[in-house]
Amino acid sequence: MSAVRWSGQKASDRSEYASNEDFASVFESERVGLQRLALLLTANSEAAKRCLIRAFRECVARSSVSKDWVLSWTRRMVIRNAISIVMDTGDQSFVNTNDDAHNGLIAFSPDDSLGAIATPESILDLPQFERFVFVICVLERYSIHDCALLLGKSPREVGEVRYRVGNQVRQIDELGNNPVRSRGAK
Repeated sequence: MSAVRWSGQKASDRSEYASNEDFASVFESERVGLQRLALLLTANSEAAKRCLIRAFRECVARSSVSKDWVLSWTRRMVIRNAISIVMDTGDQSFVNTNDDAHNGLIAFSPDDSLGAIATPESILDLPQFERFVFVICVLERYSIHDCALLLGKSPREVGEVRYRVGNQVRQIDELGNNPVRSRGAK
């Protein structure tokens, strides 16, 4: 009998799927961008660190992500975990693994200071829901529909907030009251 799975792919095509090392490589090479994303979503450096570790654990627990989608999948897992942490959804659909799940494949050195990553204060100061909508729809370029699904809201609610918050952030930045700068910069 042929080794063809329900998707029509052969078992030998598994090399097309991302490995733990592929995810570790993305977390290492995209470290600053992923940290910035987690910080913008959580507005808290400790929560951002937890978010990144949970996202990594979830990524390596999945064995059916195409190598071509590793970065997109990783960013989505950061978003999902940030939502779970900040909104305290109690969502049990996320992978629940032990503390050793990353097996040393990813290193967060003590010198990694999330607070030193340049973040617009105007975004961090937004209320939680508005911040999520802005980061997910505007910065990450998710559709209003996808953002609504991630946040458990209606597309109409997300669309209204996206329009309002986009204008609000633009106005604040245009006035020069909160230019993009490093948090704690002098």
